[in-house]
Order: sequence, then structure tokens, then C-alpha cells
Amino acid sequence: MHATQQLTLPRLVFEHFYVGCFITIFYVLCAPLIIEEGLPSHIVLLSAELLILLPLVGGHMLWLGRKFGGFKQLIPFTQSLSVKQLLIWTLGGMLISLLIYIPLYPVGIFLRESIFSWLPEWYFNPGFGTEDMELIARVFLVGIFIDGFVGPIVEEFFFRGYLLPRMAFLKKWAPVLNGMMFGLYHFWQPHNLIAICAMGIILSTIVWKTKNVYLGIAIHCTLNVIGAIGGYYAAANGLLIDR
Repeated sequence: MHATQQLTLPRLVFEHFYVGCFITIFYVLCAPLIIEEGLPSHIVLLSAELLILLPLVGGHMLWLGRKFGGFKQLIPFTQSLSVKQLLIWTLGGMLISLLIYIPLYPVGIFLRESIFSWLPEWYFNPGFGTEDMELIARVFLVGIFIDGFVGPIVEEFFFRGYLLPRMAFLKKWAPVLNGMMFGLYHFWQPHNLIAICAMGIILSTIVWKTKNVYLGIAIHCTLNVIGAIGGYYAAANGLLIDR
């Protein structure tokens, strides 16, 4: 870990946030256009994961891989764990994340209705743009793959696989700052930043302690898949869960 090249604080801030800026700009510019076509705004965020997150981070990681001389040097947190350790950390991380996120969800609703009430409805309502619940359900069904696997895998490799080890000079504060900046990078969900920061710190702490980025991927993917499946079944039954 000590041999891993460290990044300066300004560089860390830039690399944590630049992708989030592009995703938010894409969302703000494209959501009104999609809505005008009678399509749900959630399509734009799913598209952003494929058209912004994946190519930007993927290209960045490929370039860094060549620069650092391979995957092992780029992603040093790949320490082997036993099956028992993997299960305990994964299940424990999921449980703690849910126990923290569930009580913080109402906080996000409160912030949405108070501080962020000036934002347009489509910023919070993934189905805004259509009343066709069958169409919304199909979008969530696609989201199980995109938001459940593509997004989390890319984010984990970048934020906790590449960036976290390069914050080792911050010692015990490295996972805290990494998790907070991961949460704050979600500019398109300002009302949920507290909850996402809390979950980010949990994921970063687990990866930091185990030196295994695959745990972060497993927990992150599972939580997102649960959320996407919940959104799908809700929409399929005529209900809609706000972000």
C-alpha cells in the first residue's frame, strides 16, 4: 500500500467529481427533451451511465492502466479472502448499509420538500414524462442491468479500486473522505447526498480494511439490484417510488 503512488488533494477532488459534473450536465440538458417525447426521465440517468460514466471512466482507467503498468498496479486492493470472510463482509456490509439508508430516506424527502423544492419535478420523479406505468416498468427492468451492474462496477473500480489506495497518506481519514466525496459526486441527487455519503463511507471502510475492491462491487451491485427490482415491481403494480 505504501508503494502506491499518492495523489494530491486537488487532484483527488478533481478526479472524484469531474464525472459527476458531466453526468449532471447531461441529465439537465437531456431530461426535458426526453420528457417532451412522452418518455420517463429515468431513461436519461440510465443513458448517462452508458454514455457518460462508462466511456469516461473506462477510457480514464485504460489510460491509467498503461501508465501504471497493468491492472494489479492500478487496482492494488485485490487481496484474497476466504469464502467465509467474503460472506461475512458482504452480508454485514449490506445489513449496515440498509440500517443506515432506511432511516435517512425520510431525511431526503424532507430536504426535497424544503431546501430543494425549487428543482423541477423530474429531478426526483423517475417516471415523470409519462403516465404509462407499463413503459416505466420496462425502463426499470432495463435498469436492473444498467444501474444494478454497469454503474456500480465502474464506480467501485474507479472510486475504491483506483482512488482510495492513492489516499493512504490521509491514514484513517482516507475511507471517510473517499466515501464522502463518492456521495457528493451524485450531484443529480442533492436531496439524497447525506444517505449516499453515509453508504459511501461504509463501502470505503470495508474496502479499506479488507484491501479487497470486489467486496465493494458485491455490496454495491446487490443494493442497487434490490432497488431496481423494487422500482420495477412497484411500477408493474401501478406504483412509483421517487428517488
